[in-house]
Amino acid sequence: MLLSEIWGRIVFRWKTVCAVVVLAIVGAVAFGVFSGTDYSAKTVLTVNPLTTNPFSSATANQQINITTERAILSSSEVARRAVADLGDETSAASLSENARIEAPQGSQILTVTVVDTDPQLAADKANALAAAYLEFRAEGAAQVADTYIKAIDERIESLSKSETNGSTFDLALADLVNQRNDLALVAENPGRIIGYADEAETSSNSSLVLYAAAGLTGGLILGLIAAVLRDRLSKVVGNADRLAQATGLAVVTMRNASDREGIRWVLRSQMQAGNIGARYPKSIGVLALGRTPEVKLRGLLWESLQARRLHSHSMSLAAIPAEALDGGWPDSTEECAWVGMDAVLTGIPADMADSRIALLCDRFLDSLVLFVDQSTPLAAVSRRLDFLAGMTHGSICLVFIEQCQGHSERLPSQDLREMKIEESVGAI
Repeated sequence: MLLSEIWGRIVFRWKTVCAVVVLAIVGAVAFGVFSGTDYSAKTVLTVNPLTTNPFSSATANQQINITTERAILSSSEVARRAVADLGDETSAASLSENARIEAPQGSQILTVTVVDTDPQLAADKANALAAAYLEFRAEGAAQVADTYIKAIDERIESLSKSETNGSTFDLALADLVNQRNDLALVAENPGRIIGYADEAETSSNSSLVLYAAAGLTGGLILGLIAAVLRDRLSKVVGNADRLAQATGLAVVTMRNASDREGIRWVLRSQMQAGNIGARYPKSIGVLALGRTPEVKLRGLLWESLQARRLHSHSMSLAAIPAEALDGGWPDSTEECAWVGMDAVLTGIPADMADSRIALLCDRFLDSLVLFVDQSTPLAAVSRRLDFLAGMTHGSICLVFIEQCQGHSERLPSQDLREMKIEESVGAI
């Protein structure tokens, strides 16, 4: 299918698209109402370099891998410590899931953003995570420093017990003491919080408007998909384009069952096919597979012929016994009565057997006008056309009624017109 054809199908199914969009918006807004409003709180902290190795260079001691620090702050251990400090029913997994950690590359800044339905609880969780991270970082640095402190203490004790004196000895001992003091203070300043989250600073990051917008976007996408799927899976005609594509025939469109302009185009197609107006009757079969009665459509054709001053006879095969149809109807008497007429309109009941219609077309009918509407099953149309395979495409006029009328809807003078049509032998 071309994009234009797909778009045409979607336009035809606009009610489906609208229904899905409305349902999606209502569902999204309802979800927003029942889920409550989410609030976000943000805590900002700086990370200080930790000198845990006294033998590394000063430049290396001042470097911080902010990506690593971000991963540490996002770890489950830090979340577990924060939950322990909060003392509420929040789990470490839930806290990690609702927390977002950001770290600008090349900086020493970390931000912790926590989302919660309670603004104060969101702020408490953000602050607790930041404090737990600094505590965890300080403990880790202290554990590493303790290893070096023990080694330095052993070295200082060894030098103190030796009887060596001199300036070199004093400088080495003083350097070891300075290193020990630095390592002892390494966990004192792992970083600090420079921006505490506060309830007054929390803001709603979700509102009913956002939920409605999400529902509109999702509903529109789902609606377009549903419209295409519904059209492809539909078993009825639906529209004229779909009918033409399924049958491969040209389709004449009528706005409704009383569209006299549309019926003129139908008659024009029959006149172009030949015989009408040639002073010998052309037999035209009228078959309606939709909800509009065949007699009404045949009546419009008869009136259109009359307006062109063409003599015609209109009849219904419902009044002909099945035995007569199978025995070779029409006989010579009826054919003599039609001499001099331009057309014989023959109404075919919708429930007539397909094989009987095919035999009638082979023996008597010159052309067939097939009326369908939106509700007509495509299988019924295809089955009828399969039995009419012996007729040329020009002999079959396929008519689509856009707005069909029910069986109970009749024109004001329909009863009288039907009686006149059935009794007419072309004297008018």
